[in-house]
Amino acid sequence: MKICLVNDTSDDSNWGGKATSHALRALIDDTGGQVEATIYQYRLATPQPDDVSESDAFLSSGMASKDVAPLCWAAFDECATQVLNGEWFPSIYRELSECDVVLINGEGCIYDRTRQSRMIYFIAYFAKHCLDKPTAIVNHSIVLNDPVLMEIAVNVYPMLDDVVFREPDSALACPGAAGHVGADAAYIHLPRPVAAWNGTLGDGFDPERPYVCLGGGSVFFRGLRPGYDPLPGVMQLCERFRNDVGQVVLTASSHKDLSLMTPVSRELGLPLIDIGQSVQEAVDVLGHAGVYVGARWHPGIFAHRGGTPVVAWTEHTPKMTAFLKQAELSQRTFDPFRIGEQLDDIVSLAATYLDAGHELRDRLRVGAQRLAYKTRDNVRLLG
Repeated sequence: MKICLVNDTSDDSNWGGKATSHALRALIDDTGGQVEATIYQYRLATPQPDDVSESDAFLSSGMASKDVAPLCWAAFDECATQVLNGEWFPSIYRELSECDVVLINGEGCIYDRTRQSRMIYFIAYFAKHCLDKPTAIVNHSIVLNDPVLMEIAVNVYPMLDDVVFREPDSALACPGAAGHVGADAAYIHLPRPVAAWNGTLGDGFDPERPYVCLGGGSVFFRGLRPGYDPLPGVMQLCERFRNDVGQVVLTASSHKDLSLMTPVSRELGLPLIDIGQSVQEAVDVLGHAGVYVGARWHPGIFAHRGGTPVVAWTEHTPKMTAFLKQAELSQRTFDPFRIGEQLDDIVSLAATYLDAGHELRDRLRVGAQRLAYKTRDNVRLLG
């Protein structure tokens, strides 16, 4: 069975993008399917020179790449006509036409009115409505906070053969269709025993002793608080954990997080694991931590997989609230823009988790194993 994998995020340098797409490919392989064509996320997020045919490109020569992505639901039919006529998205048309099944990796890419959101929905619509291909959006979360995107979603979801969400909040918000709850494909990644990775963070770090992992999050970089500097609060939190626990490891799962965590690492002399390390090394370090504190979805999964409890900055980050619900952890609200004010509460909850010891970790591991089993739902359309 030939699969076209759409919105493959392994072209992104962050751990989550690589972990998820590699995991989806492994799950597809397990069914006996083969990924014969890949449409990477960069092709959906920004206009590409080959989005238009040579004749159309000639008409717009001298300009930036022409953006022909449909802006709203009413534009889908006209866009589809142009695709069928060979004028727009000719390479995407070819890749969809030559496959047996279209599997779209939703991830957390559906929000606002972004081009990537609209293109994911358009490809799903075109593959099913125009080409009659078995089509599913899987590994999926949604934030339908825009009326234009909502109208598109209401019309597209009922067409599809399957919709598999990675957490229940999105399934409940899914309009026009009954969404199924599976689990993020990244749950298949399992931390290795400490002996297999000791030395990853250099001399002076002892993974056999308790340590806290502290990470960043996209919430700091979305312009929600212009002029806000998170460094003082993050450094205060690091110093508290260093005094109370002993070891602190910083994590930067994206280039943006590096801009925050690198100066903290230099100033306080703390070890930093970043995108230069492999996904497996990230899973190892987070999966054996005493606690993970941050606002990143996939590092939360890596932690959960090893039984590490998570304290999340959930304010302005709905997917972290959904993660905590699924992991059956405290959903206490912490605001990433008030770290200094909430310092005592964050440290107190982390201490509660540390004191709970192996009983809590064992419960979390069992829950994570259950979710790892449910990752197979992402490929259930393949049989």
